[in-house]
Amino acid sequence: MINWSYADVFITGYRKGEFGWLAGVPTSNGDKIRPVGIIEFGASPTHKKAFSGVSKALITSEDREYVYVEPRIRARVKMRNWTKAGLLRSPVFTEFIV
Repeated sequence: MINWSYADVFITGYRKGEFGWLAGVPTSNGDKIRPVGIIEFGASPTHKKAFSGVSKALITSEDREYVYVEPRIRARVKMRNWTKAGLLRSPVFTEFIV
């Protein structure tokens, strides 16, 4: 049995190749967003299409592998736990937070 935990994250970018949303959480003082992993599972084609439509207006930069967006889109993910390094372990998208 898997004991899922839940976390609310900001989507800060996405992969150009295979599907993956970059996730981040606010730092303890709230002035920055700290990267916590890549969400690869759980998003339906409808969720992906909705994100694609909104994210195009939020693009801030890109490199060879990723496109970075303003951290305005929030999502709830379920995960196995936090790693010792402070990352999400096996994050699965559950819903957007409006």
